[in-house]
Amino acid sequence: MLIQRLLQILVVAIVLVAAFGLLALVLDLVGWLLALAVRVIIVLVVVAAGLRFVELVRDKSRR
Repeated sequence: MLIQRLLQILVVAIVLVAAFGLLALVLDLVGWLLALAVRVIIVLVVVAAGLRFVELVRDKSRR
């Protein structure tokens, strides 16, 4: 009975270590994706501002 209990605890410990390792990997991936998303949003805002400026210049030149 004692050996079964020790094996159960060992299996739980292995599962917990694997889960924490997977969680660390997922959080690292999320951090990388968040950094990428921030860069993409910055680029999109700059492009939108540039297009708005071009639109204003074209609108002003038509008048």
